[in-house]
Amino acid sequence: MMRPRWRKVFHDLINNLSRTLLVVFSIAVGVFSIGVIVGAYVIISNDMSQSYSSNHPANVELRTGPFDDSLVSTIQNVRGVNDAEGRTVLSLRARIKGTENWQTLNIIAIEDYSDININLLNIDEGTNQPNNKEAVIERKVLQDMQVKVGQTLELQLENGTIKELPVVGIVQDASTAAGDFIANPFVYITVNTLPYLNEEPLFNRLYVTLAENENDNTHLQTMLTVIRDKTEQSGVSVFHSRFAKTNEHPMASTVQAILGILLALGILILFLSSSLIANTLNALLNQHLRYIGIMKLVGASRNQVLQMYMVLILSFCLIALGIAVPLGGQGAYGLAAFIADQINFALMGYRIVPLALIVQIVVGLAVPLMAGFIPVLNGSKISVVRALSDNQMLEENKPEQVEIKKETFVEKISLRFTKLLSKRNIHIPRPLLISFRNTFRRKGRLILTLFTLTMAGAIFIAVFNVRVTLFDYLDGIADYFMADVTLDFDQPYRVKDITNRVMAIPGVADIEGWAYASAEAINLDESLAENITILAPPSDSTMVTPNLIAGRWLIPGDEKALALSEQIYEDFPDLQPGDKIRIKIYGKKEEWTVVGIFKFVPQEGTFAYGTYEYISKITHQNNRSFSYRIMLENH
Repeated sequence: MMRPRWRKVFHDLINNLSRTLLVVFSIAVGVFSIGVIVGAYVIISNDMSQSYSSNHPANVELRTGPFDDSLVSTIQNVRGVNDAEGRTVLSLRARIKGTENWQTLNIIAIEDYSDININLLNIDEGTNQPNNKEAVIERKVLQDMQVKVGQTLELQLENGTIKELPVVGIVQDASTAAGDFIANPFVYITVNTLPYLNEEPLFNRLYVTLAENENDNTHLQTMLTVIRDKTEQSGVSVFHSRFAKTNEHPMASTVQAILGILLALGILILFLSSSLIANTLNALLNQHLRYIGIMKLVGASRNQVLQMYMVLILSFCLIALGIAVPLGGQGAYGLAAFIADQINFALMGYRIVPLALIVQIVVGLAVPLMAGFIPVLNGSKISVVRALSDNQMLEENKPEQVEIKKETFVEKISLRFTKLLSKRNIHIPRPLLISFRNTFRRKGRLILTLFTLTMAGAIFIAVFNVRVTLFDYLDGIADYFMADVTLDFDQPYRVKDITNRVMAIPGVADIEGWAYASAEAINLDESLAENITILAPPSDSTMVTPNLIAGRWLIPGDEKALALSEQIYEDFPDLQPGDKIRIKIYGKKEEWTVVGIFKFVPQEGTFAYGTYEYISKITHQNNRSFSYRIMLENH
């Protein structure tokens, strides 16, 4: 038979459901938040790398001029290369047949879908092996076009001709353009379909996987240089190159930073939850003082009272864990699934995360028990007389000891302040003075209340600070892409001709032809340090507003001058504006001047800006351009 004191505990749980729910949910909120963050962090950390590596991502990618299978065979024979594949990437406008919603898509042509060993395609629906004049779409296409298997895509060619391709499958490509948020969605066709689209059956992308040390940055950079040199020696121009580790998703650091922010907020919520628990338990013990006095009157010891209320708190904890643990697991997987969908990688399925479960149990038990121990201990020590009097201020000590009690600092200040106001004929109502005095009489309660309010305010301010900082950062990045429309061609056209044609269109405010180049920074020991992508707008461009960290921006007349992104500091931490940096550009090793350092997204190596006037000259594209930026009158 249950002992009376345990019946009392059970009665306290069910007799006042509103109070029980208040305590339980105060505990559950903190446990849930920690479970979601820790669980999502573990799931994403494991699944992001596994999903990415399981697709055999390319360690080296070259964006080149047209080439055929002979270059692929040459690269496959390079020592240290595991495999190499050529693909074709081109951009076309597309729509679902019978609709008017045009979208720009990247068309990827692969020679043999049954023999893909790099950047594998995972089936979502239908097939991942299109036949001639058929298309398979990547799932990101569905964000803008509600296309289904069996429907027909209409592609608009450069001459305005419309070509139709039936959709035979939907796939996920977690490797190609991983981490490139501005990349267009992909559509996959066979190389044999290219002539149907008025394109030559040649490749312009080279993807390579390495046989060893595919997660070593130094080895990857070395092999990138070897492969790029081999490609250029074969007479194929290289416009851009990059390398990537096999077991590290390009967006891993970004996602971890986001989860780190969420973890910090989760910890703040945990502190807030603990203070709410302490406040609630304090109120609970104050309500139960008379019960404690009666129990002591009939023979209950201090330890028995302490055990009763610690078991009561433990019961609150267990109920809260029963609610928070399963919800935390679902929330963790839901958050991970949301991030996976945005980043475009596959999760390995729902499962219980042991670390998150352990952390939830420890937090769900330890925090409430520690928060409630002091109030329970103080309550168990209370005397029968004081408990039954229902007067917190009554003391068992002798009257003379109360009389000699010193005034507190707050009481002294309030007394002097009251006298000062009285001299000026300003009288404060006595109830207000009493309430002010009572506020500071119970210092423990005051500190606990202030801590709760402080934590709530800190969370509120932290969330808005993070939001404002993030949007300010994104606005700063957008200043590098102020053009409303970008026109990219497969071959260069005269800037004057394109400018005249585009400016004749109503609503166009300005147009600029940009140049591009790719280079590698060279260390003092002649080894290659970092891949540099050079963007070259006109020196008087109005479509770039840089966020400079040091130095200046490019000006007319600059030659062999670069403004570098802050990513360069990873390899050259002491680099300053005015210094020389050795680079290898188009097979030549040269010294260029660093005129400035600007803030930019640290993805795919270092970005740099040069002047169109000089870059177009060294690339033999004077007064011509592959890419044009267009500004509209109404943004």
